[in-house]
Amino acid sequence: MIDFQKSTADSIDKNKPLIKAVSDAIHANPELGFEEFNASAAQIDLLINAGFNIKSPAGSLTTSFKAEFGSGSPAFCLLSEYDALPELGHACGHNLIAASALAAGLAVKEVMEQEAIPGRLVVMGTPGEETKGGKVIMLAENAFEGIDACAMTHPFHVTGQDPGNLAVSRYDVIFNGKAAHAASEPEAGINALDAINLLFCGINAWRQQLPETSRIHGIITEGGIAPNIIPEKACAFFYIRAVDNAIRDAMEARFENIVKGAALMTGCGYQCSKVLHSYDANIPNTPLNGLVLKLAEQLEMEPQVVSSKISTDFANVTQQIPGVSFFFRAVKDPISLHSREFEKASGDVFAFEQAMQAARVLAVTALMYLTDGKLREAVKADFAKRKSGLKK
Repeated sequence: MIDFQKSTADSIDKNKPLIKAVSDAIHANPELGFEEFNASAAQIDLLINAGFNIKSPAGSLTTSFKAEFGSGSPAFCLLSEYDALPELGHACGHNLIAASALAAGLAVKEVMEQEAIPGRLVVMGTPGEETKGGKVIMLAENAFEGIDACAMTHPFHVTGQDPGNLAVSRYDVIFNGKAAHAASEPEAGINALDAINLLFCGINAWRQQLPETSRIHGIITEGGIAPNIIPEKACAFFYIRAVDNAIRDAMEARFENIVKGAALMTGCGYQCSKVLHSYDANIPNTPLNGLVLKLAEQLEMEPQVVSSKISTDFANVTQQIPGVSFFFRAVKDPISLHSREFEKASGDVFAFEQAMQAARVLAVTALMYLTDGKLREAVKADFAKRKSGLKK
């Protein structure tokens, strides 16, 4: 029996300097979604040199890529993310996601070659996860066609199974009023900022009737020009999150009515525009989840029960093919994602070493899927059962 634990560990240790150089470069030069030109190029160069066949871009997204080794089926995909957050850089640690996918991909390829393992390995570069839905677009363009299962990992303050992803929709809201002098003739104006304030009040009143698992949060992106001018235009940007797609859809209808109500109360015109590429809730896969947790325990990563849920376009992928994502501990002390502290930590040596541990889990998971027919059947059956349950 092949010792996948040892063979993948040896490969990852050997390739660490190459992987760390890419991770450090991505962290030091953060690029926003769909603008990750340097991050994408660095990964592609490494994968080409390792002998992967590259398709870049993998569809309409310029910074996407698809690196393949082998042919036919079964086909397993490792997903890389590498976009940064506005102003906060890699405060979500996507440089570490890229590093883990690259390290695992190189290791799986080497073992496939050494052991003549049939099938196909794909390392998929997926840009624009933060708000832009790169994977949603790639799904629509059939980038995942022919892939049987997939996996990725995400940095966090503990190691553990991803407890599920919240479905999320995003809305741009614009209220249009009428400008007037705020001191001499306020009655001639229609205050668009009042509509925004009433919108927030309506949402705050709504929250007490929302399920505990739902979230709605927003920011004012434009609120007027000067205090002595009645604001004729005010804008906001909102996220709506729910534990499943049906609850999210119901929340969307209520949100749109609250927007309309705020407009009616102030006499404003309004535009309530749903941003393209909403993120779905994920479909979990019990066999894959169980496998990654078992491997994390064997590697002494001390997996814990995780209750915090995030939203990600990877969930949309799991609606189409079986997939698993898990958290790995990237920080020594509890630090929140999307914070300046996490941005700093994601460039530390500790975080990189933990990403390499996560890469070992990914690599062994991929190899076990490619070589174990019973596992593949179990993964397929669990996916079909859960997918059928959603349709009822």
